Amino acid sequence: MKIKETKLLQNQRLKEICNDKEVNYESIETLLDSVKTKKLLKRNNYHQQKINDVIEKAIK
Repeated sequence: MKIKETKLLQNQRLKEICNDKEVNYESIETLLDSVKTKKLLKRNNYHQQKINDVIEKAIK
């Protein structure tokens, strides 16, 4: 399967689960987006720290 197809299937499944459990899909989607953003920021901060460490070592 292609990535786009898999993503669509997962979103459809999530919608079904939300409907079955009577949960607002948009709120779940917002939570998932915030988790993705948090992980991206954490990873970017990690890389930035590594870059800073290399620069500091080069300056010394």
